[in-house]
Amino acid sequence: MATGVDAREFLEVTAPLLRGGDAQVLARAVAVRWRARDLCGLLRHEEVDVRRVAAVTLGLVGDHSMIACLTMALRDADAQVNQMAEHALWSIWFRSGEAKAAQPFREGVSLLATESYPSAIICFKEAQRVDPLFAEAFNQCAIAHFFLHQWHESLECSRRAMCLIPTHFGAIASMGHCFTQLGDLRRAVACYRRALQINPGMSAISCMVERVEKYEHHRNDHSGIYVAAQV
Repeated sequence: MATGVDAREFLEVTAPLLRGGDAQVLARAVAVRWRARDLCGLLRHEEVDVRRVAAVTLGLVGDHSMIACLTMALRDADAQVNQMAEHALWSIWFRSGEAKAAQPFREGVSLLATESYPSAIICFKEAQRVDPLFAEAFNQCAIAHFFLHQWHESLECSRRAMCLIPTHFGAIASMGHCFTQLGDLRRAVACYRRALQINPGMSAISCMVERVEKYEHHRNDHSGIYVAAQV
C-alpha cells in the first residue's frame, strides 16, 4: 500500500462516493488504496477542495489517531474546512469507544435527545464503566448533568473528557458554561478562550466571551448606573 496520496486520484475516488452517501463503500474504497493516516497530509493541500473532501472523508473512515491532524484543520483559513473538520472530530469521538460500550452510549444519546436526562446519565455511566477511556461518554454525561443544573457533576465529567482528549473543545466550552452558572466568570472566560484557541470557528462561544466580559465590566462599574442582568 502506497504511503503517498495523489490529490487528483483522491478526489476522483472519493467525491462520487461522498455524493452517494454510502460511508461503508467509501471506507472500503479508501482502505484498498491508502492508509487513513496518509490522508492527513491532504488537510494541508494548497487546493481548498482537496482539504474539504479530506476532512469529510476522515470523519467517515478516521479513528482516534486522526484527532491531531483534524484539530489542526480547525484553524484552516477556509470556513468550510473548519466546519468539516469539526464534524469529523465529533464523528470520531462518538464512535471511539469499545464495542461493548457502544450500545449504552447510543441509548444515552437517544435519551438525551428526548430530555430524559437521569436515564441518559445511567447509560453514559455504564459506557464509562465498560470503557473508562471513552471520552465522549464523559462529555455527553456532562451535558446531561448540565441540563439538570448539576453544575459540579457536569464539571467533573467535562474534566474527565478533557483529560482523555486535551483538545476536546466541546468539553472545555461546557466547563465554561458551568463556571458561568456558578458565577466564576474568570474561569468561565478562561475556558471559553481555550476552546476558541482550539476551534476558532465556534461563533456561539465567541459571543459568550463578549457577553461575560461585558457583564464583568459593568458589574465592576461603581457608577451606580448599571443594573446587573443575567449573563
